[in-house]
Amino acid sequence: MLGINWSDVISMLNLLKPYLIAFAVVVAVIVAVAVMKFSKPKKKLIRAQAGIAVILALGITANLICTGPLSTILTLASGSGTITEDTQAAAEQLGVEIADEGIVLLKNEDNLLPMSENKNLNVFGWASTNPVYGGTGSGAMSSAYEIISLTAGLENAGFALNNTLSDFYIEYRSDRPSVEMFEQDWTLPEPPAENYSEELLEEAKEFSDTAMIVFSRSGGEHIDLPQDVSQVSYTNNSDAYEDFPQGAHWLELSQTERNMLEMVCENFDNVIIVSNSANAMELGFVNEYEQIKSVLWCPSPGQNGFNSLGRILAGDVNPSGKTTDTFVTDLTAAPTFRNFGNFTYENMDEFTIDESDPFVGGTVPHFVNYVEGIYVGYRFYETASEEGLIDYEDTVVYPFGHGLSYTTFEQEMGDIIEADGVLSVDVTITNIGNVVGKEVAELYYNPPLYKWWY
Repeated sequence: MLGINWSDVISMLNLLKPYLIAFAVVVAVIVAVAVMKFSKPKKKLIRAQAGIAVILALGITANLICTGPLSTILTLASGSGTITEDTQAAAEQLGVEIADEGIVLLKNEDNLLPMSENKNLNVFGWASTNPVYGGTGSGAMSSAYEIISLTAGLENAGFALNNTLSDFYIEYRSDRPSVEMFEQDWTLPEPPAENYSEELLEEAKEFSDTAMIVFSRSGGEHIDLPQDVSQVSYTNNSDAYEDFPQGAHWLELSQTERNMLEMVCENFDNVIIVSNSANAMELGFVNEYEQIKSVLWCPSPGQNGFNSLGRILAGDVNPSGKTTDTFVTDLTAAPTFRNFGNFTYENMDEFTIDESDPFVGGTVPHFVNYVEGIYVGYRFYETASEEGLIDYEDTVVYPFGHGLSYTTFEQEMGDIIEADGVLSVDVTITNIGNVVGKEVAELYYNPPLYKWWY
């Protein structure tokens, strides 16, 4: 059965206002007629007819409401809000296909991936037992259907996992702190490195020479990610240090995560990093440790997308995704970072939203000052590099449009043809490797300078 989102219920009730107002008007008209100065027999007749009219108006209004704005809510509440098995199966298959083609292989040295033979895997990081599946608000997940966990996705692909590690993380904390539209606890529960016993590490090294580390970050609708985590609701994992010292932002590693990363790299020669975040984290650290051979970007995979992560690691699916953002060493150096925020107009108090609004009551209009123009993302970094402002190689870890494969492709671009103001071009892509795969053709167009005074 489909679940009810109560914020939608409130929105629906607001939509009912015109119907209720119309009903009130009809009743008022009927009452006005009913109290006219007629003789008693006529009054009795008119009032009887008015009563029937009120009942009829109420029935019509209720019918409009139930078959209109409230139809979906009533369907859900009655339990009849279901979809067919075929529709559900098709949706699940589409989710897998999206994840198959959306997960990006960022780095793969020494052909560590795919792991087609060595299927024993140590999975480090508390997020491995509590990854991020979706966003917030409209992007949040529904508990009405089975959700494939990260570890289940790996096991479904044939991997044998070190369950002692998983138990260790679950015992540390079994649930993920809530980061929702109207409630945020930005705590990242990550066991301090000193919590890992020598026995635990020795058992892990005997189990497999390969370690995967999962780093997750949540976020979504109605939530600005903290530029300074020390200023929001957050609980440290240790009394010995600050996970996020003053000024540290949400998309960099916490101190506990960094300590755990160093511990894993000291004990394993083959390390895989999985960035489970819809936002581009700072990934400069992946080039600081020679043990990190492979890196994957697995943003919010939804209900069953972690099956795809397992299939890609095992080589059952050849990754073909490309980055839709630019991964850099220092996000704070980007011009956009300086303009993040929720700035309030100081001269618009008359537009303050009524306190009765359950979501944004009492707030006044806000704004964000976009001063970068088109120079955001790759446009800034490539332009800044061309102008000598930055060293591109030191600044950009993985550029926009980057993504590796288990095979090799050749691309040949044909002539650009212009017809009736439309440019077209043919691109021939040839798989010259030994593995079946898909490739993305990326075309970048730099139009000629247009002078408006021509």
